[in-house]
Amino acid sequence: MPSFNLIHEPWLPVLDAEGQRHEVGLRDALVNAHQWREVYTDNPIETAALNRLLLAIVIDGFLPHTDEDAWWNRWEAGRFDEHAVDAYFDDPVRADRFDLLHPERPFYQHPEPLAKDPAPLSKLFHAEASGNNATLFGHEVDAFPRPRSLAETARAVVCTQAAALGGGVSKPFNFSHAPLVGGAVFWIRGRSLFEALLLNASPEPEARMMLHENDDPGWPPAWERPLPKIHARRPVHGYRDYLTWQARRLTLVTETHPGGETVATGVYITQGDKDDPPVQNDPLMASAVSKTGGVFPYGLRADRAVWRDADTLFKLLRPGEGGSPRTFSWLREVHRLTGIDHYAVDVFGLINDQAKVEMWRHEQMPVFPALLADATDEGHPIHQIQGALDLANEQRDILNRALRTTAAFLLAPPKPGTNDAPDADPKAITALVETLGVEPSFWAALEPHFHAFLARLAEHATATYDTRQAILWEWAAIVYEAAREAFRAATAHLDRDARQLRAVAEGTRRLMRPRAFREHLQTLTTEEA
Repeated sequence: MPSFNLIHEPWLPVLDAEGQRHEVGLRDALVNAHQWREVYTDNPIETAALNRLLLAIVIDGFLPHTDEDAWWNRWEAGRFDEHAVDAYFDDPVRADRFDLLHPERPFYQHPEPLAKDPAPLSKLFHAEASGNNATLFGHEVDAFPRPRSLAETARAVVCTQAAALGGGVSKPFNFSHAPLVGGAVFWIRGRSLFEALLLNASPEPEARMMLHENDDPGWPPAWERPLPKIHARRPVHGYRDYLTWQARRLTLVTETHPGGETVATGVYITQGDKDDPPVQNDPLMASAVSKTGGVFPYGLRADRAVWRDADTLFKLLRPGEGGSPRTFSWLREVHRLTGIDHYAVDVFGLINDQAKVEMWRHEQMPVFPALLADATDEGHPIHQIQGALDLANEQRDILNRALRTTAAFLLAPPKPGTNDAPDADPKAITALVETLGVEPSFWAALEPHFHAFLARLAEHATATYDTRQAILWEWAAIVYEAAREAFRAATAHLDRDARQLRAVAEGTRRLMRPRAFREHLQTLTTEEA
């Protein structure tokens, strides 16, 4: 009888301190977590799903309670105790529950499929063409399936349970989204995988989907519960239940080659449990506020990098408001007691159109505990962060108006020697400006400068208001120069005749600084006079 137990078999991709890739089992991942740098795959959502699996094990086995002293004891130990890891996985209830091919309890699957026929294995691989999904990074389609190794299949099973897309007919009810669809995962990086797992396992109640310290932590993870005969619409029962949510009823189809290698060739797939009501308090997700005042998980957008929402992401979450992931709050306490003043955060997310994956994304952003705000007083640096984003957005609008002016003079120039306004079709102007691709390059150029702005602001978080405002005006100057450079790059080829030269000149005249920055410079000039 073939077996592939994820506790010991190499399947989980990690990077060591030098960036070399290794595949390890769950035991090795935890016992040597202090030596591994991170979990890493080419698929951002798969990486996020694997991180969540490890987090569920750590919370279940090593940090089950909202106990700050226990958390600090674990942190100061600097590693997971090897004997404790072995005790967790050797437990009679768990020892076989991580076997992908177990005949009675296959990991993250059900031995009794509800589907009539198996589906192509590509249904588990989100980054490849299957059904409605366009080819993203791969070129496999359902018509040309290929066998998969058990290691990559195991990763795909974990990813599917965390991030399967809804849409389509199924049993016992139609397919619905898995937990990671619609929201971005903010994974705090440490200096090692060990630190990352602890930082994302904050002992604060809200970071465990609890309101109070002594609340019931809820159900154990999926591998410790009886298999359901039928899946249901049901509420989430605690964080461990949520981290190991079984969004699909899966049964792998495998074959064993004459040489002894077992591979996966297909999968029976139907709807699993449906979270009802939908979860709105995922500790690894930020929250945003809709135009109607509702709060929902913060998601990625194809045309907007995460840093542009820093005013929301650095604001600690309060009821009824948008704000940072609930795990961020604990970083201030870690900063207070360790002096660690900044963290890198991986942001993983997918962008979908109903049942279609449009884009995967993995971004990184720095988080500075000194800038995390739980108050709205004028003395907090969150106001400079908001001001920095306002300046950048206004400068973007000014840049677009300058480009539209240039486009208008190119498309319908007035007669030479007159001051008449061009009479160009607004739609044609918009189309021409969009072909220049200026706005994406403008924002991309600003991102590293914004990270540097945050670092400077964090260094002076307790300084005077005037000191922090001076940092803001330095940022404003950078923003203006970025707009000028973007305009120059877009119009550099327009120097062939008088019409083009005039169009560029008219646009340049309108490329001014944001109003608040102009007023600040005018004040400085007046004071010097």
